[in-house]
Amino acid sequence: MKTISCIVHIALLKARADASLISNSLLRKVVCVAAFLSLFLTSAFDTAAQDIVIDNPSLEGKVTVSGRLPKPWLVISQSPDQQPGIAGFSFPASAGDFYIGAVLTNDWQELFGQNLRSPLKAGKTYTLSVDLASTTFYTRDICNGSFAIYGCNPGEQPELLWESGNFNHTTWKRYAPVFTPEKDYRQIIFGPNSIFKCKERSYAAVLVDNFSPTIREVPQVSVTTTTTCKNASTGEASVKLLSAHNPVTYLWMPGGQTTSHVSGLSAGTYKLTVTALNGASVTVDVIIKETDLKSVVNIIISKCNGDNENGIALTTSGGIPPYRYYLNDDTQPSYTPAFNQLHPGTYRVTVKDEQGCEDPYEKIDLKEPPKLQLLSVTTKAASCSETTDGRIFLQANGGTQPYAYRLEGTEWQMDSILGHLDKGRYYFQVKDKNDCEVKGSADVDKNIRQCAVFVPTAFSPNGDGQNDLFRAKVHDDVTDYKLEVYTRWGQTVFSTNSPDGAWDGLFKGKMLPAAAYVWVLLYTDSKQQARKQTGTVMLIQ
Repeated sequence: MKTISCIVHIALLKARADASLISNSLLRKVVCVAAFLSLFLTSAFDTAAQDIVIDNPSLEGKVTVSGRLPKPWLVISQSPDQQPGIAGFSFPASAGDFYIGAVLTNDWQELFGQNLRSPLKAGKTYTLSVDLASTTFYTRDICNGSFAIYGCNPGEQPELLWESGNFNHTTWKRYAPVFTPEKDYRQIIFGPNSIFKCKERSYAAVLVDNFSPTIREVPQVSVTTTTTCKNASTGEASVKLLSAHNPVTYLWMPGGQTTSHVSGLSAGTYKLTVTALNGASVTVDVIIKETDLKSVVNIIISKCNGDNENGIALTTSGGIPPYRYYLNDDTQPSYTPAFNQLHPGTYRVTVKDEQGCEDPYEKIDLKEPPKLQLLSVTTKAASCSETTDGRIFLQANGGTQPYAYRLEGTEWQMDSILGHLDKGRYYFQVKDKNDCEVKGSADVDKNIRQCAVFVPTAFSPNGDGQNDLFRAKVHDDVTDYKLEVYTRWGQTVFSTNSPDGAWDGLFKGKMLPAAAYVWVLLYTDSKQQARKQTGTVMLIQ
């Protein structure tokens, strides 16, 4: 095969730039050009090959002129030197007898490379190895070492494939670059590419030796995972080989599995190493997550005791749908996340996803409101034959407060006393906040005496249960009622606006002495006549 060269022209920068921008500025000026024979284009590149040979990887073959390199290595830019020997350079080679030295400054970039037997392919990942060192031999202005790899095609600007960053070790150190070209490239180029400006020094230099015999394709893999159930080891991982020599080997750590599909994994991070037949390998972290299957449980309670309209509704997320729902000991699932018309009690619900992961909910209590009921029903008879002041007193409990009350056919009221009643049987209703109801009836009597208000003349508040309280005896349907009691000096010692109000002989918590006290009674009777009665009452001890 005829030797094919790729001649690269680098346009020099006219003005000095900041040292950190030098390599990028220079590289934008690089354009690769070459004349390729049609025979070379059609047969020289074996596109089926996975590894690409580097010819003369230890850079052997003595040359006698500075700026020339041993075949098939090409001077790409300026004058990289074969060493040792040029300008008295005596640093020993890493392998064999020779190596290459190259420098970089503001307007000078030494690059070298070679045409490849097979092209670098776009999207594939490659690795090579090479020994590098920095040096201060060329000039005292050398700041650091640096090294970069470029891909190149005729008539195109090169692509930066990898860069080492700055280094300062002056002994050989092995590097293993890994890179993925964005395009197919027929030529590979090497050289220093950046300067870290050290005070006034503005040079970078690199010594290069002992390339690996091949540029090896690194396996490219895609890993899909399945989450593990909570507190279990049900995770799985599968590897898809995107690009590599076949066959490849697999190693999972921890665990030590050697297959492309593994199961029985608990939550955590695993390291997968895939090694190709050419020895190149890639190690990736594979994360097995724990399922995020969870539900929000909503309880529906019957409005009224005994309705049995209780329910459990769930809102589920995470995991792998469709979800399955099991109530208590059910063996057949429901695919609807709701259970209705349940009796009061304690339930449990288990949610399962397509993977079989479970999310259990224990002790879901369904407790209906207590039964609405009447604790007591009492009545007060109409006070006299001409009035309708009978009353029904209701006391309810249970249900959901507040309560409302009414006689059949009347409006609801919040007061539990149903008043203004004549003699007769009355039917009433009580309801709670949820419109739960209880019904009942009561008979109201009527006194046959004539309507009047009588006030006693004496009482004895000695606690014997006999005549202990002073109150008016009202036998009429009165309104605007007011009873007041005074001392003989005019001091008020008792006052009430209720016909049921009574004086126990106390004033400011102390028992008053036995004496005669004046009372005044104001009211409006059932005939809407304003009345006033006065008199005295004897407090007897």
